[in-house]
Amino acid sequence: MRANFLRLRELLLNEFPGQWNAIEGANYPPPDWIKYTSPFISAVQMFAMMLILTGDGLWSYVPGFSRPPEFYYKMKENPALTFMVVFLVIPSYVQSFANSGAFEVYVDEKLIFSKLETGRMPNVPEIVRALEAAGMKRGG
Repeated sequence: MRANFLRLRELLLNEFPGQWNAIEGANYPPPDWIKYTSPFISAVQMFAMMLILTGDGLWSYVPGFSRPPEFYYKMKENPALTFMVVFLVIPSYVQSFANSGAFEVYVDEKLIFSKLETGRMPNVPEIVRALEAAGMKRGG
């Protein structure tokens, strides 16, 4: 996405010279629930590592468990699958929600193109038309 922004920025500086105070790009903020899910996943990963290192005895320190639960034995039977799910699949799945793929173009705080709304990247003539409609003049 950064490369798309830099190409668009260069084009806009050339097509509409002297009409910009600044052309800025930033990452679109992820949903709030991602901020809370990431630390939880880290805690689950740490717990899984502690289980691997300490074994069955750790469960006696977990409130509400007098012995290891059934899912723990299933995890021990399939260690490779457990590793892949806990350390690869779940974090990748959560990270996919953090990357929105947004490409939003604003002029004076007015949205002129939204990839989130259209589901596609803009083409150059589309952005140029939107800028002209917003009152900008080509070529200075």
